[in-house]
Amino acid sequence: MREERVQPVLSHDLLAPLHGQGPELVSGKGAELFDAAGRRYLALSELSACLGAGNRHFIEVMRQALEHPSQAGSANPYKARLYERLLEATRGDFSYIHLTSSGSEAAEWAVKLARKMTGKTEVVSFWNSIHGRTQLSASMSGLPKRKAGYGPLDPGVLLTPYPDCLRCPFHCQAQSCRFACLGFLSEQVTYGSAQEIAAVVIELCQGASHLSPPPGYLKALRAWTQERGALLIFDEIQSGMGRTGQIFRYQAEGVVPDFLLIGKALGNGLHIAGFLTSCQPEKEDLYALSGGSGDAVLSCAAACAVFDELYEGGLLENICTAGARLKAGLERCAEKYGKAVMVRGEGLALALECADEASAAAVHQTLRAGGYLCGRAGTALMFKPPFTLTPEQAGEAADAVDRALAAL
Repeated sequence: MREERVQPVLSHDLLAPLHGQGPELVSGKGAELFDAAGRRYLALSELSACLGAGNRHFIEVMRQALEHPSQAGSANPYKARLYERLLEATRGDFSYIHLTSSGSEAAEWAVKLARKMTGKTEVVSFWNSIHGRTQLSASMSGLPKRKAGYGPLDPGVLLTPYPDCLRCPFHCQAQSCRFACLGFLSEQVTYGSAQEIAAVVIELCQGASHLSPPPGYLKALRAWTQERGALLIFDEIQSGMGRTGQIFRYQAEGVVPDFLLIGKALGNGLHIAGFLTSCQPEKEDLYALSGGSGDAVLSCAAACAVFDELYEGGLLENICTAGARLKAGLERCAEKYGKAVMVRGEGLALALECADEASAAAVHQTLRAGGYLCGRAGTALMFKPPFTLTPEQAGEAADAVDRALAAL
């Protein structure tokens, strides 16, 4: 009766034609989930609820936050604690924080502030990027599905190739190209723009592919922006908060941006995102940012609980351990089967590239039928499990991929 009642209601979901209807889950612990019949599933595609199911510390923090009085304009101890955590995690690289309700909003306001502060109008973004679904953030996205048929787009956006050394549009060799894509960007600005670049926004691990820039590129991009008086914005909405094995990926590159976008795992499923910056706008420029619910008591409490679990709960180390186990297993599959081409990504943001879309679709279907809930993007199988995925579960997931490939 329950299944019969749920299905008709969900048929009214506008996005039902895209996502269909998955299993009705009733319980879980960590990355393990269970339906009403007791069938077990392994969560391998969950960007936001990073702590997995049934996290006792998170539940207790939420209970306490629900009992805390909330009033707009009143002191929010969870917000103060969250700011401390963010400033500590970024090692003093930033001086100011602005919380929003979504990553789209964070991306929009970082770019709007960059335009306001520089007095320039244009922004550079990259092919295959994801920055959001709202007007400006979607216009900055490098994914056709975000924009096709939804014009006119926000003006002043210049899209350029992402530094993809595996599919270089300039057919360069990574060891000797000297970042031809960055040289091409310079030509784009010269011949295809008003030469008023306010900001460059780039994902440090592309959400659509788990691709990251090659070593040295971000330092070269930092120099490129400084030469032109443009601000540099790192989008770590998906790659931040430990997803790649470090709290924020920019720290491994030794390049500090002017704005750092955060979100997704920050709230463990609750709506909170934002940006950190060392840029200080004029007071009159700040009124447009006020309002919204990004700094609500519940959202800030959720983010504090995520930080607790990453550091004191040992999840940051687990991401590295479980991620290494999963990546090693996927790499064995790539070596073993011709239908699996290569593995990319870091930590618990991994992708297995298949030889063609049909193979990827078949493996994806087999995995889901077996209770392994991974994602797929074109020819790639996408693995973004909760941070609570154990090394043993990571090995189990890799073995399931091996069996699915062997069945092709």
